[in-house]
Amino acid sequence: MKGLKNRIAAITVLALTAAGCSVGGHHGNGDDNFFSAFTTFRDAAWPYAEPLTYAVDTIADSVCPSGVLLLTLRHTHGYEFSNIWLELNYDLDDSCSRIDTFNVILADVYGKWRGSGPGNTLRINDTLRTDMPLRRHQRIGLRHIMRTDTLEEIEQIGISYLPVK
Repeated sequence: MKGLKNRIAAITVLALTAAGCSVGGHHGNGDDNFFSAFTTFRDAAWPYAEPLTYAVDTIADSVCPSGVLLLTLRHTHGYEFSNIWLELNYDLDDSCSRIDTFNVILADVYGKWRGSGPGNTLRINDTLRTDMPLRRHQRIGLRHIMRTDTLEEIEQIGISYLPVK
């Protein structure tokens, strides 16, 4: 399991290096079923009315039966909350979808940020699902469900998918 966590962390770092605004792509290590997509927020603000939708269009197989879905989030020291509630929406098949909610903890009870990074930007990675199937042309939706309209000081968010072999 430690090897899988190290591989996930390495792929996330590589995906972040190549990330831009709403970019999807695959990893160049021969695993054609890797998927990643990121959104950079203009003015470091994520409005509730703007959910994100990512189209899985780069995986080689038509279906990956199981994989790990990772979240990467970049925020500044000025983010006013210690967590972020997210809603993940994805299709299980052509007629059924699933909605999961996640509370991603960004700071401990003393206010110390869990993420790390240079300057004012902090990056945190978290595992959203460890058993997620993925299909080519599937849509994955992500939105914040915090009790405020616009989350300030959120710079970038993205997902990465790593099939489990």
